[in-house]
Amino acid sequence: MFFSSALERRCKIISRSSDGTARTLVWDCTAGRFNWFYDIDETICVVEGSVIVRDHRGSTRKLMAGDTAFFPAGSSAEWTVEEYVRKIAFLRLPLPKSVLLAKRTYHALKRLLGRRTQPEQVPAMFPIR
Repeated sequence: MFFSSALERRCKIISRSSDGTARTLVWDCTAGRFNWFYDIDETICVVEGSVIVRDHRGSTRKLMAGDTAFFPAGSSAEWTVEEYVRKIAFLRLPLPKSVLLAKRTYHALKRLLGRRTQPEQVPAMFPIR
């Protein structure tokens, strides 16, 4: 992984899923260039500044405030931050293909058998007062 020497990065984790497979964070960076390998799915939304991203095929895209992008696990990109960039990142650990296939099969069988399950108990987003 290459980072230019003057580059300053900060990262703050906002939330984590209870099963540990997902998290949300705010990340910012000053001017510089670096290569990044994504070992986890990452969806970003640029909230301030801009960055030029070049993928492994050489395609480039400039991302500015309001733009979103998805970087699948196993991909890589070169980031060039001209002045400053801040993003919100949604990180998710992808399920192994065998688990994904089992999950899809299970749900398909439930549909075929007409079984309905009780809705999951979801924790309140905001405590009731």
